[in-house]
Amino acid sequence: CHHVTGECSCPPGWTGHDCKHPCSSGHWGRGCANSCACDGSDGGDGGCDPATGACSCEPGFTGERCQ
Repeated sequence: CHHVTGECSCPPGWTGHDCKHPCSSGHWGRGCANSCACDGSDGGDGGCDPATGACSCEPGFTGERCQ
């Protein structure tokens, strides 16, 4: 937390006042501000790693974006 304001600076993949909430599906990064860019990903909803944005491919899909 910031030493003056008390606001938390959440690590990538986490959000909320106390940084205890993971990014919702389809979002990743600091403040969960980035949208996943995955095709054929796990669940088919553009899901990716909440911290790094790496795609989680369903069986039969490969590549950086599971294309």
